[in-house]
Amino acid sequence: MKKSFLIIFVCSVTLSCKNDSSKGEQEGSVETVTNPQVKKPTGAIAEKLYVNYYTNPSSQAEKDQNALIDYAVENDLNVERTKSGLYYIIEQKGTGPNLIMGQPTKAHYTGHFLDGRVFDSSRNKGVPMFFNVGQMIPGWNEALQFINVGTKIKLLIPSRLAYADRGFPGYVPPNTPLIFDIEILPIM
Repeated sequence: MKKSFLIIFVCSVTLSCKNDSSKGEQEGSVETVTNPQVKKPTGAIAEKLYVNYYTNPSSQAEKDQNALIDYAVENDLNVERTKSGLYYIIEQKGTGPNLIMGQPTKAHYTGHFLDGRVFDSSRNKGVPMFFNVGQMIPGWNEALQFINVGTKIKLLIPSRLAYADRGFPGYVPPNTPLIFDIEILPIM
């Protein structure tokens, strides 16, 4: 009798712990956040972005994506996502010519971490940065190809499109997603 009771008890506990949803069981699977214990913001921006949220992030890319989505939702940023995983929002559309690869360009920028700490800023230095399109970190290079002179854009860049696992010694630790506020200035 005791043995039968033990078998029934074990089966009952096992069945009560069963997860009916097979969605999200694999590591790194993308799933909309539905855990009631996790208080995630709601609203149109959250709904749009959390579709690409990883419930069990295993790679650095997945962790970065979740961190950038959380940042966008917490800051109420209606960002767009490119195929590469770069998030951006055009804050002011420029009226100048489109930028092209190799073109000399001038910009003011502020780079900061997800916690808001600034690690570099041309604005703080009082001097814009001169560079050629295509000679920056991959996230910048990608974004610069679809904007024009006069544009103000905010980039949410996963670490693999920034300084990746090497970081930028003295400024950016390895595997750090970054935020950039950029204004493309006319070259006179």
